[in-house]
Amino acid sequence: MTFCHTLKSTAIGAILAGIACGPALAGTVTLENTFALANQLADPRSNFHPQGLGYDTATNELLYMQQSSRTIFRSDLSGNITGSLGITLNHTTSVAGDGANYYVSDYTSNTSGPDLFRVDKTTGVPTNMSTDVAGYGGYPIDVRDGNLYRTNLSTTYGWANLNQIRISAVATPDAGVQTVTLATGAGIGDIAVDSTRKNVWVLDYSAGAALRRFDLATGAELDSFSLGLDGLTGGLTYANDKLYYYDWVSDSGSTLSVFTLSGFTEVPEPGAIALLGIGLFGLGVARRRRTA
Repeated sequence: MTFCHTLKSTAIGAILAGIACGPALAGTVTLENTFALANQLADPRSNFHPQGLGYDTATNELLYMQQSSRTIFRSDLSGNITGSLGITLNHTTSVAGDGANYYVSDYTSNTSGPDLFRVDKTTGVPTNMSTDVAGYGGYPIDVRDGNLYRTNLSTTYGWANLNQIRISAVATPDAGVQTVTLATGAGIGDIAVDSTRKNVWVLDYSAGAALRRFDLATGAELDSFSLGLDGLTGGLTYANDKLYYYDWVSDSGSTLSVFTLSGFTEVPEPGAIALLGIGLFGLGVARRRRTA
């Protein structure tokens, strides 16, 4: 008999089983809206894949990263451009932001150039912030709650080999790094971190990409959604319990799609389940004493 069936053999166990053994695939991803983007976000100059979409947690704005535009564009959550900042880098592929800085990945000089930069929000001056130098095509990044999330290094101009998330403090990106290997063979086109649920949403690095949700503690795949997205020319980010998807089209026709998330609950920690079990057991003992 399995652990879950054993739990269900009593009334209290049934409650615990619903928590510990309930289905993980209960959530839904629903297209809420699609917005046409300004032509600045369809820059045709040497822009191939990948592109990047990020979120500035301080200003509640989306950030767009096109490989050769040398500009971080900002927009509201409906895709209306609110500003831009020129930067002195070349092939930038991913972007994130917080109250202090922007953060970008870059693959200038291929294997002999630094790949991760902190960018001053006022001047646009980039400062190398990591020893990473091996990435041919940069890598996806995200910044949440003082933590930096980035994949493993790319080994070609594409991102088909990406299957890990490295987690560290933004202030010390190369110290105390936790590496989580994701259960995926599809590569990673972009990432969007939901730090509340300890999940990372991943856009496959392929045309007709699936959208996948992974547990940041174990790397296990929790959900997969086929939404007809393009992971080669797309960017992904998370904000206010929604996913934002940037579909870059060279010269014109770029769009921003907004997806509403519902039904995704945080899985309780094992210790929390154990404590709940002790509490329910005590409740059962108290009831038996009253009826004895």
